[in-house]
Amino acid sequence: MNFIFDLDGTICFKGQPISTRILDCLLELEQAGHTIGFASARPCRDMLPVLDERFRNHLLIGANGAMTYYQGSLQHHAPIPHRLANEIISILDDHRAQFLIDDKWDYAHNCDIAHPFMQNIDMQQSASRVDFDQLNHVLKILILSSERFDDLAARMKQLDVTMHYHSAEGILDLTSKGVNKMAALREFGLGDEPFICFGNDMNDLPLFEQAHYSVLIGGYEPLLPWAKERIFVDQMVEQSIIAKLRELGVAYKPAHT
Repeated sequence: MNFIFDLDGTICFKGQPISTRILDCLLELEQAGHTIGFASARPCRDMLPVLDERFRNHLLIGANGAMTYYQGSLQHHAPIPHRLANEIISILDDHRAQFLIDDKWDYAHNCDIAHPFMQNIDMQQSASRVDFDQLNHVLKILILSSERFDDLAARMKQLDVTMHYHSAEGILDLTSKGVNKMAALREFGLGDEPFICFGNDMNDLPLFEQAHYSVLIGGYEPLLPWAKERIFVDQMVEQSIIAKLRELGVAYKPAHT
């Protein structure tokens, strides 16, 4: 069975790396014949630090589906069209927004580096911060703050983009129209295969709608109708996730093992 995992708020919490116990459990699933992949709002560059070296070459769907890496190489990317990206940047400037833009690996931003979110950017120092006019592909625009945030969000909804609001952090992200985690999974070639997904937020909805089996971490209400199981985020969340992984690993054990 294919297992696809969101990261933040799903199998890692409060910006910390995924626990060694959960990562070891994922490898146990793989050794039993299952396939493991990850799909996150983070760009792939920033997914790696919360995993470990054992997962560097796994399927990484980043930026909510705008980029896909496998075996350490870029397989697919879906940029915002150049003219539209420039229009968005102009609107953000008008609203005095702080924002970060991800290219295929490098990034540009005008953010206060003291903002808590910035500590998660390029933690392994594998990329370069470039000027906005040096970006080759605008894959995701992350809006951290604005003087008129609600007005800005309403303006973004009028544009030909996919927009996600991350309620836990109070931030918006934008990708090209039609970009989502499920579309990226299809582009990679797994769209017609059954899969199990674990997720917690709005950007996981396209996966939940198509999954053979889905596990909601936490209580995001729009995912509840699609979730087969729910795990609460409490002091036992890690143990609960591991127990569910082992249960599903046995229930969907590949026939050839």
